[in-house]
Amino acid sequence: MKDYVYQWDNVILGYNLQSLIYAFNTGYPVIGHCTSMPKIYESMPEIQYRDFNWGSGATASQIELWHHLYMVLSLGGQVPFADNVGTIRIRDADNILVVTTQNRSRVTRVKYHRAWVFDDHCVTGLPPIIEPCDTHRVHDWFNIRKGMKQKENMILTPSEDFVREIYLYPSERIDGNHPEKKDMCAVSYLHEDQIEDFKHSSTMARFKALDIMKHHGMRGTRNGIGPNGKPKHYALKIEFDKREVQREAMHIYEASNESLIFNYPTVRVALEESINKLTPNPYIPKVLLSHD
Repeated sequence: MKDYVYQWDNVILGYNLQSLIYAFNTGYPVIGHCTSMPKIYESMPEIQYRDFNWGSGATASQIELWHHLYMVLSLGGQVPFADNVGTIRIRDADNILVVTTQNRSRVTRVKYHRAWVFDDHCVTGLPPIIEPCDTHRVHDWFNIRKGMKQKENMILTPSEDFVREIYLYPSERIDGNHPEKKDMCAVSYLHEDQIEDFKHSSTMARFKALDIMKHHGMRGTRNGIGPNGKPKHYALKIEFDKREVQREAMHIYEASNESLIFNYPTVRVALEESINKLTPNPYIPKVLLSHD
């Protein structure tokens, strides 16, 4: 079994939401990295699953739709490596994918007829790049320690590249449903040489985010009543959690042959192409696609 080569007519590369939608519509297996999944704050117009033959329910959250599709595709056997992919190497000369699992514990070879590329994260062996994407989307995640109860969900500063967007979302650190208690994420759009610059570090992102939030009237928890009879508040307090760096988009590659097909649809386009698809996915258990 060590030298066994799987034979797949079609395979999808990438775990972004668009690739999972396409995998559901086509029945093709999909390989990728869960780092490509949507962020918790990313939304879309509300959709009804029944309009897409995706079962019952509705959502306006990209991450909720991603989890739903990932679950049903997994149960249908279309996610053979789950979240265990380390690297993917394309041997274009013989249409072979060499998939290495995390910690290099296993190497699997897949012979394909066509590979549909939706995401190039950790994929090597691709054709020459025609238009590189040099901008990285940098997420600095913060836990709000004082001032979790906020009405704001989003603050935009479109003239800035550093901390252009601030998203406040229901905290995942607290058990139960507490939509009013929030943590936050500051999003910046930086070039490679800016990422390691201290002026664009997570520390500076924290200071800038605090300034923007205070400017919008956001305050910490209440701290009694002042001499003038008005409530007093503690200062906002946020604590850095983690930083995530991803290219804003996939590079645009040279179309070298018909066996490697690059796909660049937005989520909106992927949904528009899928609505009212009448042919059900034959690999998904029918009970999962019931509209009742």
